[in-house]
Amino acid sequence: MKTDSSYDVAVIGGGPGGTPAAMRLAASGKKVLLVEGSGKLGGACLFSGCIPSKIIRHAVLDYHQAKGFFAGRGTSPGGPMDVWGRTTKKMDQILYGRSSAAGRKADGMKSLDFVAGMARFLSAREIEVRTPDGVESRYAFDKAIVATGSVPVTPPIGGDGIKRALTSESFFSRRELPSSIVIIGGGPIGVEMGQMLARMEVGCTIIELADTILDKVCEPEFTPLIQEALVRSGVNIFTAAKVREVNQTEDGYVTNFIDAEGANRAIPSAQVLLAAGRAPNTESLDLDRAGIHMAPGGIEVNQFLETSVEGIYATGDVIEGPRFAHTATYEALVAAFNVTSGNRRTVDFSINSWVLFTDPEMASAGFTEAQAVEAGRDVISGVYDFAVDAAAQVEDSPRGQLRFVADKGSREIVGVHILARHAGSLAGEAALIVAKKLTLSDVSEAIHPHPTWNESFGLLAANMLAALS
Repeated sequence: MKTDSSYDVAVIGGGPGGTPAAMRLAASGKKVLLVEGSGKLGGACLFSGCIPSKIIRHAVLDYHQAKGFFAGRGTSPGGPMDVWGRTTKKMDQILYGRSSAAGRKADGMKSLDFVAGMARFLSAREIEVRTPDGVESRYAFDKAIVATGSVPVTPPIGGDGIKRALTSESFFSRRELPSSIVIIGGGPIGVEMGQMLARMEVGCTIIELADTILDKVCEPEFTPLIQEALVRSGVNIFTAAKVREVNQTEDGYVTNFIDAEGANRAIPSAQVLLAAGRAPNTESLDLDRAGIHMAPGGIEVNQFLETSVEGIYATGDVIEGPRFAHTATYEALVAAFNVTSGNRRTVDFSINSWVLFTDPEMASAGFTEAQAVEAGRDVISGVYDFAVDAAAQVEDSPRGQLRFVADKGSREIVGVHILARHAGSLAGEAALIVAKKLTLSDVSEAIHPHPTWNESFGLLAANMLAALS
């Protein structure tokens, strides 16, 4: 088979780790091939992750608030099934619109060719792409970026129902709500989904193997507050619990597990959702034919995001590191720069930020206190309780905290952690503080408007400075 065409750069994966790199490279004048197996640009975040879940969350919050408003007034905002039906239609429209817009932008770039198909390496400078209709083509390249993302993990659980259980990817294609669900995994995906479904009147149980939900995800002081919020929403939670089997029944499933006390338990449910983590999506790439090495958590890369093969880079969930869409885009742009300008830009995950969209929300930027100590920092921490905050009192949302982790010597703020109603909106200031290495003095001297949630940043910084003097 002859090589069909040659490119300066081949980008494998059309999600947030690949598309921004391909477009940046094409805009710089490189001849770029962008390959995506699904045939649609956007990746898991757009079609089965952050965007669908946030669309549903917005509808759930509206429904939850409307129920409270209409309670005792003899009227109703409609049932959860009606809300779900309207929401999934809205979701389809938004996802199609966003993916189509990305496709049109790619089509408008003369030096960018998009191919729908599954790619595999033939060598360190050639790939083969198989299109959905079975046509196979070869493409040569000078450099490449692998950004194929991740796939849900199926844990080693017995029973005839485990292979039929839902994942976050298959759940969002459903057009009906289950009456009940067991979620295996108490990480970010499981926690967000559990609270949303419980508020839509779905009987929800989370089973987590670790001693706590959100294990090693956030500051440990936040975990019981989030668990309390989930329980108030109607979620049953079992931690330090090991699932043994998931079996099908006439009415759905039965999940058998051992609880924290060692007792055998069985929970029937209409559906089971696997939320036990994600693994790099590399199985079909034939990486060994290119000489690309794997690390325990994904494709092995250096600080420039270059793999073991010179000129081949990897970004996003396919490598070890923070797995967020915005982090993948950050990596994509770093890799694109290094492709065009040589390896001169490195990644810095110590400034990464993220948001957990529970109610209350959780946001984080930079180091937790434990991570800072592990990195060799001598740190102090401070806490601001939103119970005393004017904006929180106005909105009747006093539950939550703002935490700073600061270097004791330089007073640089190396970590910001927020548990509050509007933590996601506050995350921008948190990310900027950490990325620009601002100090407690920098933040305390900024004039924050009153009464706003952002005012807490200045107040906490001032309180910590006073304690140090």
